[in-house]
Amino acid sequence: MPRFGALERVEILAAVLGGLWCGALFLPWFGMGGVEGDLTGANMLDSSWLPLVIVAVASALLLLDAITVDGLRSLPVPAFSTFLMPFGLFYTALFVLAGEEFLYGAWVALGLSAAAVVFAAMAWVIDRRG
Repeated sequence: MPRFGALERVEILAAVLGGLWCGALFLPWFGMGGVEGDLTGANMLDSSWLPLVIVAVASALLLLDAITVDGLRSLPVPAFSTFLMPFGLFYTALFVLAGEEFLYGAWVALGLSAAAVVFAAMAWVIDRRG
């Protein structure tokens, strides 16, 4: 089993957090005030698939870069993923700021997206240092 360096560990952590954020989109985010059922993050917009795909691509690229897929060595994957990860944070923060009667899914998604952005940025910094 290969030993992972600091860059690979941070990339894997950012990828896992991004993947967990994608899953948190399907948790209940908002209560309906007595109405049966709750709204998930994926129910909030017709285009909720867009941040889901963007964060999933960023997470997949980080994971593939961490396990050393040779085709990605020519791309600046940590920089590219650091650019893409904030889309999940923006999407989550947009609804947290605009909504009320939050359920646990909104807070979980906000924490996961913020952590994914931080660790993706850390991977970029480690990658730039060489």
